[in-house]
Amino acid sequence: MHHHEFLTLPDTRVCVLVGSADYGNIGDIAISEAQLAFLHDHFPGTVIDIIGMRFLEYRRALERHLTRRDVLCFQGGGNMNDLYPWFEYERCEALATFPHIRSVIMPQTIHYRDWRSPLLRYSQKVYARCTDLHIFARERRSEELMKRTYPHADVELVPDIVLTLDPSSFIEGSPIRDGITVILRSDRERSLDDQARARIEDIVRARGMQVSHTDTASSANHLTADDRRRILGGMLTTFASSQAVVTDRLHGMVFAAITETPCVVFANNNHKIQGVYQWIKDLPYIRFVDDVDELPDALNAVMEAPAAYPRERMLEHFRPLIEVLR
Repeated sequence: MHHHEFLTLPDTRVCVLVGSADYGNIGDIAISEAQLAFLHDHFPGTVIDIIGMRFLEYRRALERHLTRRDVLCFQGGGNMNDLYPWFEYERCEALATFPHIRSVIMPQTIHYRDWRSPLLRYSQKVYARCTDLHIFARERRSEELMKRTYPHADVELVPDIVLTLDPSSFIEGSPIRDGITVILRSDRERSLDDQARARIEDIVRARGMQVSHTDTASSANHLTADDRRRILGGMLTTFASSQAVVTDRLHGMVFAAITETPCVVFANNNHKIQGVYQWIKDLPYIRFVDDVDELPDALNAVMEAPAAYPRERMLEHFRPLIEVLR
């Protein structure tokens, strides 16, 4: 199965990206699209995209065709944990199959609810057998934890990969900004209770502007590449059409940054938002707050601030990842 896909490839190095999103988490979709764009820009060879949970379909073809000059890459994000264990199982399956091929885990957050987890112990055993493994953390807390947890791997710190994404290729036309968009979690990672959410609603409505609600998650599954780009384009257009955004989603904050949209962001139930915010804390139109009572002043500040995203400067932080891909 899939053998024919490799027979038609040009005689170049191959980078295989394992674990791309085909489901409705738009943050993960953005990670997948940003990774592919980054790899096409910086990997000197052919890039192959393998959707998540399909590595086993490709394993025999990969065993036949991959060589030591090739690279395995793994979907970044926040899936090094026991909350979504299937991502780690697939990653370990691939790493156990190819322990001596250069392997790159794209920018990640690690966050185990139980640091005695059997899944964590299993990953430590598998990672320790890899002779050319490079793990990229997207915030400093994860970098520290990864270095302690996986001492045999090369661990480096870079930003979230979506901070490299050029939104102009996804947004059609020139959207006109109007109103405030609220994007709040309703899943297991939420930290704002119902009272806080109601208070946020009161504050934004008191400004007398149109208020709309959306989320970066949906129940969509089995998305095609065209579906993925269309969904991401719709979300980025929503941001580019907003005068301001209030969110507790990591990629709500990141989408605001890259679309130059004023944004106030609250924490979720782990360290990833605060950590990634450190990369963009100098942007005056993005403000992290700890308490809902800070929201009125924060909204005033970000909406009055100049908004310009320094994409080229941000790319300089990814130099360690670029070097590993060469």
